[in-house]
Amino acid sequence: MKYYIDFQHLRKGQSRPEDEGEVVGGEIDENGFGLLPSVGDYFQIDASPIKGHKFRGKVRSRLFTYFRSADSDSCFINVVIEETDDDWDKLAKE
Repeated sequence: MKYYIDFQHLRKGQSRPEDEGEVVGGEIDENGFGLLPSVGDYFQIDASPIKGHKFRGKVRSRLFTYFRSADSDSCFINVVIEETDDDWDKLAKE
């Protein structure tokens, strides 16, 4: 099965996320799902050198959509990252 991940940015005060996520394709086995952020996890994406996308916050939701075809099976994973007022300096010492 192939998995495609779309990270979407939900700005503070907005009701719907922006469609600016970076899609990452690849195959993930059952052990690879530990690499996906869970709801409530802090998350930061900095793909500015590639497409100018840069945002951070907490994971608000994850939606898994499965498609079956004669050739292959696919899963599209939508991860919504919501801006927060949390103090990022308290999360980790860099």
